[in-house]
Amino acid sequence: MKSQLKFLIWIIIIGIGFAGAVLYQKGFFSKDSSENTKPAIKETASTTPADTRVAATSTTVSNQNDKTISIQSIDKSMVGETVSIVGEIINHKDHKNGHVFLTVKDASGEILIPIFADKNINTDTFVTGNQFQFAGNVDEFNGEIEIIPSKQEDIVPTNPITRINEKDEGQLKTISGKIISKYTHPQGHIFITLKVQETGQELEIPLFSSLHPNPDEYPINSEVNLKGKVTVYKNRLQIIPNSLNDLTIIKEGDDSSVSTVKLSAISEADRGKMVITRGQVTDVSEKNGHLYFKLSAGGKNIKTVLFKADSQEIAGRKTRVLNAEKAQFEISVLGMVDVYKDELEIIIDKVLVD
Repeated sequence: MKSQLKFLIWIIIIGIGFAGAVLYQKGFFSKDSSENTKPAIKETASTTPADTRVAATSTTVSNQNDKTISIQSIDKSMVGETVSIVGEIINHKDHKNGHVFLTVKDASGEILIPIFADKNINTDTFVTGNQFQFAGNVDEFNGEIEIIPSKQEDIVPTNPITRINEKDEGQLKTISGKIISKYTHPQGHIFITLKVQETGQELEIPLFSSLHPNPDEYPINSEVNLKGKVTVYKNRLQIIPNSLNDLTIIKEGDDSSVSTVKLSAISEADRGKMVITRGQVTDVSEKNGHLYFKLSAGGKNIKTVLFKADSQEIAGRKTRVLNAEKAQFEISVLGMVDVYKDELEIIIDKVLVD
């Protein structure tokens, strides 16, 4: 009987234990169950707003880059922020270390935009008068606010450059280009041929004697900025600057890079080209300060002229030509090939020193 009672008690104990385990697993006896659930809910609730805030911040920055603001609205409190403006370049300065410093203006004010050399940004089209959209970080240097672009895509032209044509006559244009030829007119004018960098168009730039230009200050292959009025003269497009300050050299050229051509190989097809050639001086004559002679080599003679100009260097060139005739030795000259009265002619820019 006792053994049967003990067995019954053990059955009851085991049953109670099993039932308790089941109820415990279902959370009936877990005092902390509700508290353990709440942190999970809080964590989920706090994560979602945090992610939303990050996304909102990213969207705001992107919108700031796309939206332009006025220059006047930029102040020191914005240092480190990325902004975008639209403005016209009113000043361009090259630094000896390869940096370019632009002053840009809009209707509200002006700001400095430095283009640092290590950014590898092509600055060929950044000439006065052209308008761009500039994006970059706001910075302060020596008390001045500036915008610093970091890549080529940060600077976008807003006035695409097109070829100049007769319809532009009378308009004021600002362009950049390279001097590919020049000659001094007998009356002291200098006629420069400029090749526009963006379009490849060639335009004639007359610097009239009234401006007192010095041909030595405009080496061949120089890169320049030009502002002037479009005119048409003898069916040729010209841009006439109002003053010498309207033709600014950005990068001085090197005359030695002009192609060297044998005198015997020069023909009418070379008209308008600058060449370096060599020959012996003969038949020298002088009239009204101009020096006329023939340059001879390889059985060919080409009429050559050195027009007068208000320059000591011109006097030195005359001396070298006269000495070459007297001593009967060859000289090298840099000049423009022309055709005058159906006859080949070389208009000298420089008499080179061997």
